[in-house]
Amino acid sequence: MKTIFLFIPNYVYSSDFLHTEFIGYLVSKFRVVIFAPEGVLVDDKLQLQSPNLVHIKWKIQYPRFWNLFGKFLRYSLIRKYDFEPVIQRNRKKGMRDWRRRALRFFSYLLPAAWLTPDFFSRLEILLVPKSELFLKYAEKYQPAMVITPTPGFTHFDAEAIVLAKKSHLPTAAINFSWDNLHNGGPHFRRVDYLIVWNEIIKNTAIKEYGYPENRVFVSGIMRFDHYFKKQPRELSREEFLKSKNLDPREKLILITTVTKGNYPDEHLVLKDLLEARDKNFFNGFPNILIRMHPKEEVKNFTSFLDAGIRGLCVEKAGKEKIIELGSNIEMDEDDLLNLKHTLKYCDLNINYLSTITLEAFVFDKPVININYPPQYHLGYTFSHYKPLIEMKSVRLVYSFEELINNINIYFKNPNLEYQERQAAFEKYIKFSDGFSYRRNVDFLCSVLYE
Repeated sequence: MKTIFLFIPNYVYSSDFLHTEFIGYLVSKFRVVIFAPEGVLVDDKLQLQSPNLVHIKWKIQYPRFWNLFGKFLRYSLIRKYDFEPVIQRNRKKGMRDWRRRALRFFSYLLPAAWLTPDFFSRLEILLVPKSELFLKYAEKYQPAMVITPTPGFTHFDAEAIVLAKKSHLPTAAINFSWDNLHNGGPHFRRVDYLIVWNEIIKNTAIKEYGYPENRVFVSGIMRFDHYFKKQPRELSREEFLKSKNLDPREKLILITTVTKGNYPDEHLVLKDLLEARDKNFFNGFPNILIRMHPKEEVKNFTSFLDAGIRGLCVEKAGKEKIIELGSNIEMDEDDLLNLKHTLKYCDLNINYLSTITLEAFVFDKPVININYPPQYHLGYTFSHYKPLIEMKSVRLVYSFEELINNINIYFKNPNLEYQERQAAFEKYIKFSDGFSYRRNVDFLCSVLYE
């Protein structure tokens, strides 16, 4: 049985890997050595206990180097992906540091074709010292491959990829999201294999990143697998809404927030909706459930958390943990099931440019995207999201009045845009068998056991 090194940088990927069926299936095919920061690795997280599974507490070996290359040099100097609207937006937000501005000015003195992600990757492989600790584990376990969630979009992943390449070990990125190739280009490290959600991402990897077609594999979205399988402890709609102190006789509006800073007015939308409900702008008295993004600014919703407002539930995603770096919110099996219930039993979803849009499509739920005030219009030109707008699978609203009107329209006829949502499902999600994790692992087997 061959050995794989699996690097898990934070709780987002801990949720995907350790609280789904992925790790059990991976361990049935390989001996797996997991490298993760202290706090992420807790043995009792895993119902699975296997002699083929080893946990190693790991921290970034050269943090100063990655801060220099990741936060400053790559971000400031690489211009190859400046055509992406999301990169343009991030540049405006991220150039407050005078050092970044100075490096950015210098970048225009050289051809953009010189300062590429591959150029910086070669520098990293050349300049990063060998890690004696990594070499010790490599010598002990003799890995056949090093796998990371992303192709270097976190410092943790970047270092793992570079250390693997210095040791001439094959690499694969197996769990990055639908927007990453569009917004993470400057931080891309060229792994040997990519496992992606859908054909759209595959085509981007081939066209924009020059990958051979046989090095990019479409597995489906393994973090969505649990939506397609009946699970123990599933609740009825009445049981679920009552558990949130909501009225099962009324409709349920789901508002899902995004990473702090991307749309800081979400709590104001909630305030306006509550006032509109009190003024009888809706038929009935709809429930409102707010699910905060793991990286949301919680303080914006503090006044709502314990206000005891009838028909309102405000909850955080996952459980807060203490960790050295990265996300400190972990979604365990209970929270994954809670999210499934939330999406299954809501009547519509309101969000700003969120991956939850795709998750709502799994349950054929109408999605309303907030597109006001005007400074937020740019988001809907982002390459990963724009096709959903063009397919008319979501509705954009440009004012609070439009938001109210469209909520009432969907309450009356939730089947509007059914065909468009189905088309988006086929294009972005496609697999509904709950076995994306198997396709993911089976591809690794085809590479390593061929």
